[in-house]
Amino acid sequence: MLRSTQPRQSSSSNNILGINLDGEKLLVVYGNPNGMVYERLVVPVPEDASFAAVVELIMLQADKLLTLTQAQHLPLPDHVSVAVSGNLDFESGVVLSAEDFPEWKQEPIRTQLSVRFNLPVTVEQKANAGALAEYYFGAGQKSQDFVFISLDPVVRVGILTAGQLYRNSSGTSGQLGKLLLSEDGPAGFGRPGSLTGFASARGMRELALLRFPEHWNPDTDIFQMIADAKAGDPYALEVFSEAGTQLGYGLVVLTHLLQPEMIIVGFPGCLLGDALIKPIQDALSQATRLESAQLPKLIPSPLCTRLQALEALAPAVHQFHLG
Repeated sequence: MLRSTQPRQSSSSNNILGINLDGEKLLVVYGNPNGMVYERLVVPVPEDASFAAVVELIMLQADKLLTLTQAQHLPLPDHVSVAVSGNLDFESGVVLSAEDFPEWKQEPIRTQLSVRFNLPVTVEQKANAGALAEYYFGAGQKSQDFVFISLDPVVRVGILTAGQLYRNSSGTSGQLGKLLLSEDGPAGFGRPGSLTGFASARGMRELALLRFPEHWNPDTDIFQMIADAKAGDPYALEVFSEAGTQLGYGLVVLTHLLQPEMIIVGFPGCLLGDALIKPIQDALSQATRLESAQLPKLIPSPLCTRLQALEALAPAVHQFHLG
């Protein structure tokens, strides 16, 4: 486990090139340790892209981003910060495997980017990066014990306990999305019927098309479905109620085991508010049979639309605080 012993406020003297990477998209940002984001670019990641191809895509987008920042007379970054999906060996900076990058095996992302940028590089698993973003900039600033739920690309948790970020030595911790809840169902980047299938961004879209195939066009994205739910569409509300209920059941053992003060729901679930949070709460309360005072506070991330950019910066921010 890794302890943050320094105050959570920081100098803005260091400039960060942040990267948030998964099997669907690449986000690159330029920001500082105080969470200020000056520029950002996002592009899709080609399906089944090789590690080498993704590294080239990162370099291309980073060049474009830095052209924008130099035009604004912003200084060059001092540090590269990476949030990446998959199982990560934190010490070596090697991505061991990833459900959304099925061809990746033992990919040395930190070494490759260090050589390319000639800068120090800090790499963190995406769900852990989300937990760190909340710890420094969001709902976790006043909490020492909380769980952050990443919903994109898979369901995975980042855990802060007694002010420490938990990670196991094999880099595989937090894979809550592998929990099987049904013999069949949506899959997302996981197995059919898994928690990732029911509650990840990709999985919730599959769930909607599975339950109500005539209601949406096959190419409708998750954000349109979220907009439909917020507009009161009963079909969309039913889909997200089912997703939230399954997520609540998935959190039962974690709640009993860790007894966190708070559970923070990440992007894009945070956009749904009570349409997702209430069914999670109801399922968790029913399944645990705990009194409301004994249950963790369950909230959508207050960072929400800023969360992915701050996930990109958070690994370096944490490193700065550790000294």
